[in-house]
Amino acid sequence: DEPTAGLDVMSAADVRTDLASLAAREGVTVFLTTHNMAEAERLCSQVAVIRAGRLAAVGHPDVLRARAGGPRVEIIGKGFSEQVLDLVRARPEVIGAEAQNGRMAIELRDETESASLVSLLVGTGVQVAEVRRGTASLEDVFVTLMQEDEHPDTGSVD
Repeated sequence: DEPTAGLDVMSAADVRTDLASLAAREGVTVFLTTHNMAEAERLCSQVAVIRAGRLAAVGHPDVLRARAGGPRVEIIGKGFSEQVLDLVRARPEVIGAEAQNGRMAIELRDETESASLVSLLVGTGVQVAEVRRGTASLEDVFVTLMQEDEHPDTGSVD
């Protein structure tokens, strides 16, 4: 239960190494209870998300990350207007795009090259400082699962 909580960085790294070695060397299953999604992502081959005593999801971290969305691009810069967002959202490779505080997060349908999106943005006058590619994290998965659970579809119409 939270084996690295309260430990300094070096001690926490040692505990993670020891747990991974124990599981590999002895061929045993180690149950790790943690709120630290980055730690679970590093150590676990299977992750279960439990909320209010119910199993919300279980699977390999890669499978769970896919559930929270596909490839993503984060663009840091200036000039993300609503018109620019509309242009990006209209692209066939884009599932969705949001901009806030100098960051535009774009969710893609597949591992599409992001250079054309950056060119589009630059062509509209956006000042691009940095581009980051990636996928959803386990933290993203957890947040998505908690939001789904908070707002269950009751089938009623408001």
